[in-house]
Amino acid sequence: MDSTRLRTGIVLLTCFMLSSACGMVTPAPLLASRTPLIPTPITIPVTETFTPLPLLTPTTISTAAPAPLNLNPQIILLAEDFSEPDDLVLAPDSSIYISDVTEGTIKAYTPDGQLNLILSGLSAPEGMAFLPDGSLVIAEQGNNRLIRYDLQSKALVPFLDLVNRTNHLGVDGILWDGTNLIIPDSPNGTVLEVSADGKTIRQLASGLARPTGAWLEATGDVLIADENGNAVFRLHRDGTLEKVADFSIPDDVVEDASGNIFVITLGDDAVHVLTANQDVILVNGLNDPQGIIFDAGGNLIVTDSGNHRLLKVLIH
Repeated sequence: MDSTRLRTGIVLLTCFMLSSACGMVTPAPLLASRTPLIPTPITIPVTETFTPLPLLTPTTISTAAPAPLNLNPQIILLAEDFSEPDDLVLAPDSSIYISDVTEGTIKAYTPDGQLNLILSGLSAPEGMAFLPDGSLVIAEQGNNRLIRYDLQSKALVPFLDLVNRTNHLGVDGILWDGTNLIIPDSPNGTVLEVSADGKTIRQLASGLARPTGAWLEATGDVLIADENGNAVFRLHRDGTLEKVADFSIPDDVVEDASGNIFVITLGDDAVHVLTANQDVILVNGLNDPQGIIFDAGGNLIVTDSGNHRLLKVLIH
């Protein structure tokens, strides 16, 4: 994600150009925004313990039932005119939350096609995760910290200050695994596990180049997109790292219930799918793609950041 912002974007012409033949959807108008009150930041103490990886709690992945995978998918435009759309998360109400790094905003694309402003005034927001209480944790890369937003009270408070031992950009993607937050600690090349209250942190893995995305598998293992390492790794419950496949600057990764692994890659501006037998380029011709998630129907949602738009990829 960070490495491609410095290079000139080259928009590739592709066979899936979003035209009327692809069923383009006109984006809904932006609703009136709300500007939240941001309290004075406080420092939350962090206790770092670097012990061998303890067992993660296996969590059943909640996705659509297995269905035949369409390797020649239709692409639908959901919304456009973003500044720099980045990471995504599926909300409990099936809305799709989108962070915008340049604008410093979080927006929600609702199931009825509306685009609502949720938060503004953030410092390079990236990954997001919903906690069991319904609050939203946001990775604020500009401040290398996590913050928590209560959607009911509209309160935005500090959650966890991270340590950056380098001159590299801060935290990127995050993941809620059902018990804890999993944080690819991007600048330090580690993977952290953080308790739900944000007060306890422990290291699960180290030695990565720049981990930026994570996905929990049904086994309890965690897939890690190592952006500058040009690979996706599987972090096993015993702490070992297994290379799954090489990719050109992978930024984020998800896996469906059938075991198909989908990877956003910045080096070739594409979406790859790694099936049991092969690595297939599912979508190409993107420009600086960033986030990837499943929607409530099991199809892919992708941020085509360099083209300032949100896309739906009909894989089923």
